[in-house]
Amino acid sequence: MKLSKRENYLLELLIKNDMTLTAQELANFAHVSTKTIYRTIKRINDEFSGGDIITAEIGRGFRLDYEKYLRESIDGNQERTDASLHRRNNIMLTLLFKSPNSVAMDALFEPYFITETVIIQDIKKMKLFLKDYHLLLRKKNKRLSIIGDERNIRKTVNYLIAQENLINDTFLADAQNVKAYDIDYLTSLLELIEKRLRTTISYPYNINIFSHLYILLKRSREGGITEKIDNTLDDEEIELIAKYQPIYNVSKEVIQRMSGYLGYRLSDIESFFLFQYLISSRLENQSEAVYREEEAIEVTAFFMEEMKKMVGPEIDIDKYQDDLISHIVPLLYRLKNDIVIKNELLKDIRLEYQNMFQCVSQVAKKAEKKFELSTISEDEIGFLVLYFVRYKEIQKQKKRVLIMCSSGVGTSELLKVKVKKAFPDIEIVDVLSSKKFSQKLNQYTDIDLILTTIHFTTKTEIPTMLVNSVFTKQDEERTKKILGGIGNGSALNRKFQHS
Repeated sequence: MKLSKRENYLLELLIKNDMTLTAQELANFAHVSTKTIYRTIKRINDEFSGGDIITAEIGRGFRLDYEKYLRESIDGNQERTDASLHRRNNIMLTLLFKSPNSVAMDALFEPYFITETVIIQDIKKMKLFLKDYHLLLRKKNKRLSIIGDERNIRKTVNYLIAQENLINDTFLADAQNVKAYDIDYLTSLLELIEKRLRTTISYPYNINIFSHLYILLKRSREGGITEKIDNTLDDEEIELIAKYQPIYNVSKEVIQRMSGYLGYRLSDIESFFLFQYLISSRLENQSEAVYREEEAIEVTAFFMEEMKKMVGPEIDIDKYQDDLISHIVPLLYRLKNDIVIKNELLKDIRLEYQNMFQCVSQVAKKAEKKFELSTISEDEIGFLVLYFVRYKEIQKQKKRVLIMCSSGVGTSELLKVKVKKAFPDIEIVDVLSSKKFSQKLNQYTDIDLILTTIHFTTKTEIPTMLVNSVFTKQDEERTKKILGGIGNGSALNRKFQHS
């Protein structure tokens, strides 16, 4: 089953709104006619084998049968895969692993039962794809081979593995790809890296490093890398090693162990290749020692400032900038060295955080232009979105409090100190007089509670509580109760519920 862009968009509308929508409402959302909506819904239902997933309710509109949609989506996942793209990717992977050695065309194409015309089209498309990676697809005596620099071969293999989602338990357990004891050995190398660097390599970086080691294992066994590889390092690469010497030392140890496992000495450049993948990953507990690159600081500041303009005061630059730097440093290195990471959550992120995804995408485009960066992929944007969603949600969890007295000075400042001491997790938005509050009423709509030492008559929907200027224990308990009843699920709320 393969849906068009419009069909997928209509499904996303129904999922996101989780309600019954009329044809006119859907048409307004999608900027098309109601006639187009009816046709699109019919095509979507025709694509699903288990019956209609979009049902019509008389007098109400259309609703998505979400459970049926999920079942069909999971069961039909393989069917939705573009079969021709999947076929070409697997053929290229076979050739890349064996490069520069050639493979008979019959052996490559026979399992797919396709015509000679389709084979010719596949070869043309593979040539165009490989050209972008500076690789040549050569056809000679009914055999195919891929020729090119080893670094470009590795980058292409890594990209295809990410696209095909091959690094998973099913793929790795397949005996025709890699033996079970190889899986155990590669996993032990990952554990060794974590132990030596006293770090944790989280998703998706652990997958990327495993993928790199897996590619090295396969290329060593099936290709000719020991004879063809270039060991030369430029000045910048030598400087990078000196900067992160402990990480490079671990890379050397891992490659030495792999040499012993394979039974022959791997090239010295392999230590640098692995080193590249390690410094392009976010290594926990390494931020202070590693992630303070000048460019990363500038790019991070740019993202934070631009996102604050688009999202609002929820993004606290001073508080979260260092956290984001630790992600931006390896991101920049990945962009510079064409290292691809796959974001398995991308579809869900785009659906759940549509507006935030658009904001981050726009800022990414600006950053590419301002800092002359390579294109930041949607996979990378998806990971950035999660950071900004988290920053926004953390800020939302804080209770926002106004403190008020007759003059806005003196007693209210004392009250501020006492309240902050009693509730360090709240955000005191302002200390002001009742007169000022009345004058700037529209500026204070997003407030959870007003603590005041005076009675005031201004009409407001914000919960208000009269307290003593010295904020007694009784005031503290009353504040605790009212804050505990505002909002749902915040850290502060949970604290009060369990106190």
